[in-house]
Amino acid sequence: MAAVPELASEMMAYHSDENDLFFEVDGPKHMKCNWQDLYLGSVDEGIQLQISQLHLNKSLQQVVSLVVAVEKLRILPGAQAPRGEDLHTCLSLIFEEEPIFCDSWDDDGYEYDAAVPVLNCRLRDVQQKSLVLSDPCELKALHLNGPNLRQQVVFSMSFVLGEGNDSKTPVALGIKGKNLYLTCVMKGDKPTLQLESVDPKSYPKKRMEPRFVFNKIEVKDKVEFESAQFPNWYISTSQAEHLPVFLGNNSGQDITDFTMEFVS
Repeated sequence: MAAVPELASEMMAYHSDENDLFFEVDGPKHMKCNWQDLYLGSVDEGIQLQISQLHLNKSLQQVVSLVVAVEKLRILPGAQAPRGEDLHTCLSLIFEEEPIFCDSWDDDGYEYDAAVPVLNCRLRDVQQKSLVLSDPCELKALHLNGPNLRQQVVFSMSFVLGEGNDSKTPVALGIKGKNLYLTCVMKGDKPTLQLESVDPKSYPKKRMEPRFVFNKIEVKDKVEFESAQFPNWYISTSQAEHLPVFLGNNSGQDITDFTMEFVS
């Protein structure tokens, strides 16, 4: 068994500055600790490290001392490297384990330091119908051309927390320049798409309420938006012109595929 010399007696021989480094003034090449005095156990027993009772101080000085000791033992002839359980025991004497408490993911008051990533984009269904704001709280899909293209809604797509995977990316869809977000709510016995007015000081946020969240699903050059609140219900448009955008269950008659154009 190899014992690290007690800090109180051995460290006095070392050069010490305000950081209590354990090397001579002329550099780290010459250690003054007499490592020949260390007893090395047999190969079968491995090497065990011990730290004196001064470990209760748990200072950076002890951490450095342990690292230096392990490095010297590693290069000594015939020494076996310390086993994992030996180092675990030594480190447990230096570091204190403390639990980490996190707020629940469902806690709306949870604050995140990172900014919410946002991309601006326009959406058209596969029939090339554009989405426009026809009144303060309704989207419609219709064909536009020429100067009318400026009526297209620009979405602020926020990448938020949710139960995503490799094929589904949780996002929230706001209307750029408006305090409006697409949300999914139950009206009667049917999931319904609506535009909801929000406080611009609070939205967007990383943890959006479930009604705001859509799973963005990309298939080749097309994209679908599935409600996270109501699985298998998608943002949809009708085959006919100038009808509201709605939440459909992909019955085959509704259009759920869109193309996405990113804008600055």
